[in-house]
Amino acid sequence: GQPDDKSRGFFCEGTPATKTSWWGSLILTIISYIFGVAVTPIWSLSWFMGYYLWFSSMYYQCLAIFPATYNYFLTKRKQTRFLIKIMLGLQGLNAVILVASWVAMKNGPSYNHYNSETGEAVEDPDEYDNAYGSDPVVYNAVILSFYLFPPFWTIYFIIGGVLAFIYDAYRPAERHNAWIWGYVADACTLIQIALSITLIYQPKYDDPEQTRWFRPSDADYIGDSSTVGCLWDNLAGRIMCPLTTLWIFAMSTGEGYTASILRGEFLVNTLSPTSYNCFLFHQMIGQWYFAATRPGEFWNWWQYRKSFYWFSPGPCPVQWYEYFLVITVVVAFSDFMDSTFAPMVKSIAKQAIRLFVDDEGEEEVDVAGTLCSLVEKMTGIEPEIDSTLDEVGLASVGIPVIVGMLNSAFSTKNNPLSVTSADLMKAKTIHDIAIIVELAWADVEGDGV
Repeated sequence: GQPDDKSRGFFCEGTPATKTSWWGSLILTIISYIFGVAVTPIWSLSWFMGYYLWFSSMYYQCLAIFPATYNYFLTKRKQTRFLIKIMLGLQGLNAVILVASWVAMKNGPSYNHYNSETGEAVEDPDEYDNAYGSDPVVYNAVILSFYLFPPFWTIYFIIGGVLAFIYDAYRPAERHNAWIWGYVADACTLIQIALSITLIYQPKYDDPEQTRWFRPSDADYIGDSSTVGCLWDNLAGRIMCPLTTLWIFAMSTGEGYTASILRGEFLVNTLSPTSYNCFLFHQMIGQWYFAATRPGEFWNWWQYRKSFYWFSPGPCPVQWYEYFLVITVVVAFSDFMDSTFAPMVKSIAKQAIRLFVDDEGEEEVDVAGTLCSLVEKMTGIEPEIDSTLDEVGLASVGIPVIVGMLNSAFSTKNNPLSVTSADLMKAKTIHDIAIIVELAWADVEGDGV
């Protein structure tokens, strides 16, 4: 918070672009999120409607660049050395971006809310340096712009794509020494667990006299605007990219205790579908829980300005044993959104369309022919109906994109098709996908009767 939070009264601050207009901020926020543009430079037009909902914009970007990325690396398929060189180059580029960003932005100027030497709050608001255009405000905007700059996130998406092609070229699970990758995966798991325990048990931020491990002192300088601390929190996660890349590659072989645990039916079939919604909604659900369980503290807690406008305001201040209840609520809510709310919205949209559009005259669709055309358009390979997905360059790598193309090609105004990646996971050939689409299409037509 800031020293004058208690005295300024209840207050809802507008977006940077519409600071004094609540309605203007709300309308621009809704538009930004509908079109998935809550990123640099559009972030100045919107509130953070959910602290993590902005990541959907990155997700849309990944979907947009996937076809071009996939088609390029498809031409380099099986060229293991080339792919490894690309991987090393991307990891090196990531390191350069992280180091350069930290060196350039780690000395953030102060809002003068706190004395930089004593750490005590400055009580006189006239001494604050937080006017629009001041150095701390500009610095804050620069760091946020870096954080929400899409290309700096795209690099991790491309690394994942290259990793898939390396796996396809090397086929580690089919080699006689595949068991080694189990040890590699388990070692990576233990390293991440050890780091997590170390970070959790290190001295807290309200104890400035203690040294924090794996954290530079610049990130905890009380005289700045807290944005440098948030910058480090972000960079610290990205630093782990080489380790997580190796971890995913090793786990993909299915060897080791980590892979054995993570392929459990409960994790795969029950918890896994909720993962993205858990990411999107855990912050706000934690806040709702805090408000519901602490009557009288809700509005006062919201009245305090957070350490930084543009990210999680910090851990939800509850007791440790409440963590398990909060997690349960988050997962339950996420499952509701995925299994109940989303299908309900789709159903309502479908019924609304039927009120205005007549479904008579819709032509029969040649599923096999259309499917082969889609595959050729995506991969450049002219397939036969009995071609395997591996032969045409799809396999698991291209499944997410072909799913979107299928739903677009076979949906009608009255009967939108909804095939998912999970539906296609067992498909081995183009013919298998055609059967799945035909069955899904039959279900859609049946619902429309």
